[in-house]
Amino acid sequence: MKKLSTKDLVQIAVLTSMLSVASVFVIPIGPIPITLQVFFFLLIPALMGRYKGALTILLYMLLGLIGFPVFAGGSGGFQSVLSPAFGYIIGAVLVSLVVGRLHEKRVSSMEVISTMIVGILLLYVVGITYQYVIMNVYLQTPITWQAIILTNITTFLPIDMVKAFAAGIVCRRLEAVLIRTA
Repeated sequence: MKKLSTKDLVQIAVLTSMLSVASVFVIPIGPIPITLQVFFFLLIPALMGRYKGALTILLYMLLGLIGFPVFAGGSGGFQSVLSPAFGYIIGAVLVSLVVGRLHEKRVSSMEVISTMIVGILLLYVVGITYQYVIMNVYLQTPITWQAIILTNITTFLPIDMVKAFAAGIVCRRLEAVLIRTA
């Protein structure tokens, strides 16, 4: 990867800030709240590419882990690692690598939205796995795979699919504006 320019660093800082603000406002539903994080987990790498997108998500994660209240609901601190929702933040780093890589090709709108859906699926695999481990091992709350998967698919997946579709549309619109002004 090439050296990051000042413009790159400003973009990373601005998008990290936007992700942090989007994470504070929640609709609480059990251990995993509804936020706009997923929208930004998809939009950021689609706009910036895999490396800068991953750096943005990693910076967000680092800020939260050192104590800044940037995670869902304004939480933060190293204890967040033990939250059932933290797996989705870990998954976001992988999503940024995949979505950013697939999107670097600058493909059609349908391919952008398809890429966003692939990102959602990867996010769910990592997030659900982490949630299962934390709830059964650390929190000692016995819950089955089926219960976690069913809850996530029926409660969150429809909302996250709307976020994926919206992220694809916003990405295409922003690209059009950025290309005209470049």
